[in-house]
Amino acid sequence: MHTRVREAYIGFCMGVPVERNVERIFIATVQREGFLPRGSSVLAAVSGGGDSVALLYLLQRFENHMDWSISVLHIDHDIRESSGADACFVCDLATDLGLEHTCIKPSPPEGGSLEGEWSRIRHRIYEEEAAKGKCLVAVGHTASDRAETLLMRLIEGSGLRGLGGMDYVGRGPVRRPLLDVTGREAREYLESIGQQWLEDPTNMDPSILRNRIRLEVMPHIEGVQPGAGLGLARAAAGLSDWRRAAFEAVEEAVMLTSSGPGESVSVRRAQFRALPHALRLGMLWELSGGPRKGRFELEKTERWLSAGGCGSRDMPGGSILTADPEEFRIEGTGKHEE
Repeated sequence: MHTRVREAYIGFCMGVPVERNVERIFIATVQREGFLPRGSSVLAAVSGGGDSVALLYLLQRFENHMDWSISVLHIDHDIRESSGADACFVCDLATDLGLEHTCIKPSPPEGGSLEGEWSRIRHRIYEEEAAKGKCLVAVGHTASDRAETLLMRLIEGSGLRGLGGMDYVGRGPVRRPLLDVTGREAREYLESIGQQWLEDPTNMDPSILRNRIRLEVMPHIEGVQPGAGLGLARAAAGLSDWRRAAFEAVEEAVMLTSSGPGESVSVRRAQFRALPHALRLGMLWELSGGPRKGRFELEKTERWLSAGGCGSRDMPGGSILTADPEEFRIEGTGKHEE
């Protein structure tokens, strides 16, 4: 890695005040993490906001250097009056840059948490489009998003899985090249090259927890300790590393204590009881299909099993646990929830 790039990244990790050049930080992240290899086809998910527009320009800035093939994807949620204008802005931007682009307007979710359902829809589209073009999907999440997510998870009382938050490599084809760049730096970069972007008016809606953290909590924290946002992002990065290590330990524990193909898995109770508490909870979460919610139910089930409980229990995610004195079985185990 180039000496100045390495020094800038080391300074960023150590909290040392250094000149933060967005282009250097971006390419240092890509090369260090290796999640967008040279020669990749990269589909940039562009909403029109500052983060995703900066992502697109940074990808194109290094397109020749990394031998990437870049195209653009815009998902029109059609939930604001300006949605059509947003789509036109992104299509015009892609055309001006000489890039192929796709605009998709999916059917709106019919129930459940609106934010959660839209997230599932976006990920489904990412996977479908990535499969068509045999490409990776780059999204514009920044260090600011990572810091906000960590605070949200702390407030909610999340475990390690939640606290790890966003990672450079997301689920399936998703990649996050901007996680070492703040949202403010992304917009300052666009200003420096004279490129406009769109601001989503819903980002000012105080009924949304993330917005309250961004607009009210983060400015106060930065006032108390300048650079705190980057510090929180670094903490989240460290927690992501530990989360990966924990998942590997859980997978090993599942292999050592469990048997059974497909959607029915049996676990020997004596071996289960011998595991540390954190691994027992991790196993129950893994064998239940990785549900997004239901931590308290998993904890209650773990206590019930440890106390010798026998019978059946409904598990988060829709699976069913049946226990006898020697083993317990979880049926209906499928792939993790999105």
